[in-house]
Amino acid sequence: MNKICSLARVASVLGGAITLIATLTGPAAAAAGPDSGPAAANLHTLTCYENQDLTGGDQIYLQVNGQTVWSSADSISCDHDSPVAVPVNRLAKTGDTVSLYDEDFPDADDHLGSDTVEGSRGTLTFNLDDALYTLVYGPA
Repeated sequence: MNKICSLARVASVLGGAITLIATLTGPAAAAAGPDSGPAAANLHTLTCYENQDLTGGDQIYLQVNGQTVWSSADSISCDHDSPVAVPVNRLAKTGDTVSLYDEDFPDADDHLGSDTVEGSRGTLTFNLDDALYTLVYGPA
């Protein structure tokens, strides 16, 4: 009989209630595996294939789970024949929602799309409002 069952029996015999906190050690801990949590990912490079604004460029920014984490220093003008890639280098993790916006002061900003980080490597796509951007991410 293991120690946890023995303690539960003693509590039952004595008529008391106890709270048990078990810590796995040895082979049981190895079988349970480490608490890895969500995988970290580096948001590497944002590539513009079609900007949203018809004249001039897009003033874009990225949000992760609703928090702004990056914005372009300059406006981005591109098309399918002349894509533009810009470094982002921000961290995210598996399950995070990444959203891309075009700033349109004084009007409301344009939402260009949202996508979810799945695993430690992949490509996010933002293609709303006639825009097309991709964001490559990989291991942090």
